[in-house]
Amino acid sequence: MTHGRFGVMVGGVSFLAGLVAGGVAGLLYAPQSGIRTRRQLAIVADDAMERVGAMAEDATGAAYRAVDRGRRLAKI
Repeated sequence: MTHGRFGVMVGGVSFLAGLVAGGVAGLLYAPQSGIRTRRQLAIVADDAMERVGAMAEDATGAAYRAVDRGRRLAKI
């Protein structure tokens, strides 16, 4: 088994992928119409895209702040 940060990252991504796959399978096997299921999947996908976009913006902002701080510290 892989140790360290990489192992934790792979484990976390694997867990999230399994969680998503389980949720999709649950929706697909739910006793409801196909139209309603597709609508639900579209809503979930839109929400996920918004969250991923927000997380990417946060990560980009954090990276820029870290670079700026590093530049300031390097000048000292």
